[in-house]
Amino acid sequence: MELMYKIPVIIILGFIVFSLAQGMYYLAKDDGDEDKTRVVRALTVRIVLSLTLFLLLILGYFLGVLQPSPLS
Repeated sequence: MELMYKIPVIIILGFIVFSLAQGMYYLAKDDGDEDKTRVVRALTVRIVLSLTLFLLLILGYFLGVLQPSPLS
C-alpha cells in the first residue's frame, strides 16, 4: 500500500519541479510577445500542485498510510 501512495507523491513532485523550471524559463528568456501571462500561469500551476501534494500528504497521515518517524 505504501508504494501505491508514494508513486503519486513522486509524480506530483516531478510536475512541481517542471512547472517551476518552466516559469523560470518564461521569466528569464521569453520575450512575452505571444502570451504575457505564461509566467503567471506556470506559477499558478505550481501552487495548485503544491497544495494538492500537501492535501495528499495530510490525507495519507490521517488514513494511517504515512507514519512520522520517531526522533532519535
